[in-house]
Amino acid sequence: MGADAETKNLGKGLALPGLIVGLLTGLAVYGIVEFWIDDGDEEPLPLTLLFFIVTTAAAYLLLAEANRLIRAAGAAFAIAAFLILPDFYLAGLVSGDTSNLSSFPAIFWFFVSRGLVLYLLITLVKSMLEEGAPPPYSQVFFHGLTMPLIAGGANIFAGLALILLFAWARLLKELDVNFFNKLFQEPWFILPFLGAIGGISIAMMRGQQAVLGALRFILLLFCRIAILITALFSITLILVLLTKGTGILFDTSFPSPTTIIIVLALGGMLFFNGVYQNGEARPPPPWLRLPTIITLIGFPIYTSLAFYSFMLRIGEYGLTPPRIAGLAITGLVAAYSVVCLAGLLTELNWRSKRWMPLVAPLNTGMAVLWIIVLTLLATPIFNPWAISASSQYKLIANEKIAADEFDFGYLQFELGAYGEKALDKMLTLSEHPEAAAIEAGVARAHAAKSKWEYDHPEWGEALDADDESMAVPVDPKGPMGLELNPDGAPDDEEPTASEDD
Repeated sequence: MGADAETKNLGKGLALPGLIVGLLTGLAVYGIVEFWIDDGDEEPLPLTLLFFIVTTAAAYLLLAEANRLIRAAGAAFAIAAFLILPDFYLAGLVSGDTSNLSSFPAIFWFFVSRGLVLYLLITLVKSMLEEGAPPPYSQVFFHGLTMPLIAGGANIFAGLALILLFAWARLLKELDVNFFNKLFQEPWFILPFLGAIGGISIAMMRGQQAVLGALRFILLLFCRIAILITALFSITLILVLLTKGTGILFDTSFPSPTTIIIVLALGGMLFFNGVYQNGEARPPPPWLRLPTIITLIGFPIYTSLAFYSFMLRIGEYGLTPPRIAGLAITGLVAAYSVVCLAGLLTELNWRSKRWMPLVAPLNTGMAVLWIIVLTLLATPIFNPWAISASSQYKLIANEKIAADEFDFGYLQFELGAYGEKALDKMLTLSEHPEAAAIEAGVARAHAAKSKWEYDHPEWGEALDADDESMAVPVDPKGPMGLELNPDGAPDDEEPTASEDD
């Protein structure tokens, strides 16, 4: 069954299942929040279960079809189960004691990479439900393009419904009918209501076949226009590198050219795939084909240079949790050069009936690679705090940075127990040329009560001076010689409040 058949059956008979699943999901969320998380339980289990339920429901509503409700339920359950380990591992950071531990890995997972992993998993699984494994790229591309449109449209539907609901409640309140206004503020009502609205919104958006088709057309048309701009950027960047040298990419100023290149490269990947589409079409006309080839030629050049620049910066300043995430993204973008080179090789046969046939299976493989890398980064297998602490220790131990330029406070207040272990290990570097300075830096980090105090030792000294001044006996005479403790009020007696008070 191809994309046309999928479009024909899109969303049929899903309104009632969407409503029921959304309502049950909202009830489950209310129960967990009200009777488990609100009880002050700092264990990661309730938060993990919350994510599992919501993920299962969302995946089910996107995977389900009228003729495969049961298979979609099993697939949705499997997708949510795949995310349990990273969810549980990083939910412990969110719900537990996070003192002296950088929260970036949890933020990056829950707000960036988790959504991308879920999107790729649902796309691949839905394609396999349609055609079996391995899924044909035509299905992967179709669902990969359609899923964000469904999710975005469903969010718009749900948001509009919520606005209308509260506007109606506000109107009734102005008419002295406060019941509904109070009702909509009750968690036992609003959470199941939001779940039901979300579920039926997904079903409604999946049924908007004409709207989805028009949005797909607009996106693909935009990609054709954007690839021309991307090709112009590639030519300009290559000319700049040839005239000014590659050293311009190694500038450490902000905004970093390396970061800009990576962002543009991600856009180039999307634009290229929008032009390439499902991999079954004949080559496009020359005015579109040539800019695409130029983009593919430039991609390996500037992404490899960006990756090299990133590695130089890590070698100079060491790894941190944000740099580990940045290194992973940069590496994945640079790895897409393999796809670009494969496409260029097939262009040697200019008169081929299919355009760049090797790109289609490699695109699917890249999607799997992104899933694996981003998920592993959120598991104990690649502990970002431990890796960062080890990297920072090696900067000092290998004499790559002077002790007076090293941030000992970062290990103490951002890397938790791993950083403290690294600091203690630094104290054993008795043969180091700067052993005394290292010991002083570690002692300063241990003495500080916060990262702010470590970064501003002058303020700490001022506060200590104020504390000492507070210990000096206070003059019993107040301003203008008035006694602070008038006669008739002993020192150990508290004054009573007057009636005016």
